[in-house]
This record gives sequence, C-alpha cells and structure tokens, in this order.
Amino acid sequence: MAQVVAKRYARALFNIAKENDAFEKYVEELKNLGKILHYKEVYRIVANRSISIKQKMDLIDALIGNRFDANVVNFIKLVISKHRESILDEIIYEFIAMCKEYYGIVDVELVSVHELNDAVIEKIKNNLELNLGKKVNIHCKLDPSIIGGLKIIIGNRVIDGSVKGRLNNLMKYLEEAM
Repeated sequence: MAQVVAKRYARALFNIAKENDAFEKYVEELKNLGKILHYKEVYRIVANRSISIKQKMDLIDALIGNRFDANVVNFIKLVISKHRESILDEIIYEFIAMCKEYYGIVDVELVSVHELNDAVIEKIKNNLELNLGKKVNIHCKLDPSIIGGLKIIIGNRVIDGSVKGRLNNLMKYLEEAM
C-alpha cells in the first residue's frame, strides 16, 4: 500500500518537474533532502505525530526554505500535511526512478571479487548500453563470496557469470541427474 501511495506522490512531483523542465534540479534537491532527513534529530521531529504540522512546516522552512525550489518545498509540505512523512524516502526513491525511466537510464550493479579497472568497467558499460539501448549507470560492488567472475544485476534481472553461480548450476545439474 505504501509503495502505491509513494508512486502517486512521486508521479505528481514528476509531472511538476516535467512542466518546469527541472528534473535534474529536483533530483539533486531531493537527494539532499534525504540526507537532511537522515539526521537523527531532524527525523525524530518530522516523524513525531505529537509535533504539530505547523512546527514541522517551520522546520522545513528553516532547513530548506530558501535553498530549494519553491515547488519542491511546497511538495514536501504537502507530504507532511497529509501525514505521509513516513514514506518520504520511498517517494524520493520512486521519483528518481521515474526520472531515470524518462531519460532512458538504467542502474546496473557490477559484482566482482576484486576491484575492476576503468577500462574493463567502460567496456562492460558500452556493451550493456548497446544491448539495452539505454544509458547505463554502473555501481561496482565487491563480494569475495562469488569466488571469481562477474555478476551483473539490472533491476530484478541477474546475469550470473560468477564461479559461485556456475558451481551452483553444476550442483543442481548433478542433483537432477541422480
């Protein structure tokens, strides 16, 4: 349920950003807001139902009022006034995902045992962009448990070229053969 509501709010902000051609600005401001909200004291105030909406609005004005676009500030105030501050992180996530979708950008997680050099990452990125027909943002992650090779994660799709993945497949094959 929360994800559906978060998507609705994110879609509303997305439409405002589209009207104002302000996707990049809004994404940057929302990322900064996410960082601000993760300060324990700020989050405790924003998430506390016993603190009035007026006090929360005053806090938002003090923290971001002049520094953020008026549409973003008003959007955050709307979310708070509707008591949806508990899903603000999810709204931000959904908004950023919608912007990436709009611009044809896909996030890819590249898992390896050792750090990959820039030339290898660039080659993988170019290959993925060619195959996916989208711009690719690569995020590298180290995981010694895969033993060797690579694992590429694109959304909910996994391309497992790791030694661990191959060993698991071999084990399944042998179990089925017996």
